[in-house]
Amino acid sequence: MINEIKGFLTPEECKEIIKLIDADNQKSTVVIGGTENVGYDNSRTSSTSNLIDVGKVKEIKEKIANTLGLRVNQGEPIQGQLYNGGEYFRPHFDWFIGEALKTHGKIAGQRTHTLMIYLNDDFTGGQTNFPKKQLSVRPEQGKAVWWRNTTDDGSGDDTVLHEGSDVKEGSKYIITAWFRERDFINGVAPPFQPKTEAEIPKLTTNGFKKVRVPDETWKLIQETYSLLKDKEVDEQFQGKETIIQGSGNSTILSMDQLPTLRSVIHQQLHPLHQQWCGVEIEPTFIYGIRSYKKDATLAMHKDRVETHHISSIILVDKDLKCGCANKEFGEDWGLNLIDHNGVEHIVYLQPGEMILYESAICEHGRKAAFEGTFYNNFFVHYKIK
Repeated sequence: MINEIKGFLTPEECKEIIKLIDADNQKSTVVIGGTENVGYDNSRTSSTSNLIDVGKVKEIKEKIANTLGLRVNQGEPIQGQLYNGGEYFRPHFDWFIGEALKTHGKIAGQRTHTLMIYLNDDFTGGQTNFPKKQLSVRPEQGKAVWWRNTTDDGSGDDTVLHEGSDVKEGSKYIITAWFRERDFINGVAPPFQPKTEAEIPKLTTNGFKKVRVPDETWKLIQETYSLLKDKEVDEQFQGKETIIQGSGNSTILSMDQLPTLRSVIHQQLHPLHQQWCGVEIEPTFIYGIRSYKKDATLAMHKDRVETHHISSIILVDKDLKCGCANKEFGEDWGLNLIDHNGVEHIVYLQPGEMILYESAICEHGRKAAFEGTFYNNFFVHYKIK
């Protein structure tokens, strides 16, 4: 539904905002198709003013949020647009698609609502047309027009395709407010503090990737391992019996004993993880090198939603000798991991290799019982900044 509210702003308020737009505007950009790129093309010929969220602009933004029943922090900075004679904005959607959603909606999510206000009407042309709804909205000073960009299931609504038709004579001024799924403050998402898995965005195509540990870091890990080898203790943590199952057990080579080395490893691996996921992240935890013993299994699970958004498993060492009557070596031990498309993979590692994965939303574990003597790996965790 396209909603119209006459007299949303007074003529005096409209004139005040027009002065702000006239004082600072530049050629408008667009998100190009479904890509992550922003640039100029001939589909939009207006000028844009990014209005600072203070004074009258702040009051208007709060009024818009209240009208839509949304939190003011979900709103992007209000934009002013100026269309001079002959200028237009060809049919487009306000919601993001494809790579554009991955890039521009990483933290705050999809654009769910649009509210536009006409600041003047002393021009000809410039109607807002919704071709799929066979609707044309006539500009009137102070009138607001708003609509939802998404359907009930969260996908983009094709029926709200719209255009700003050519201004024939005079100049058209409007402001537009877009609102997101999650908070978006002053053009930058606030510190990311999810409380449920549903609040965590999918940042990569599949949710995991196997790579080599960088040489410099691998040497440091080997040094750390050699210093901790004789300091192996029984691993204890809350809920261990539900996670590490089977008749096997696990021990830990705690990196609490080498805090400086642990910190350096965390920092050295930071660029690799950040480049993979494409957003700013910050270190949270490295506990130590876990050593799984014969017959251990790892229950399928997801990690902590508060702190384990981008993680990796690094294999340090393994011994597959099983001491069995019928064979000398057991089968290699793979990680069962379910990707973003619901497909289950079994990923095997050699010492010096690592699995990058979105551990709070990709279910993972080791279903098969370990057949060897020990399997030593450790976990590196980061959270979205």
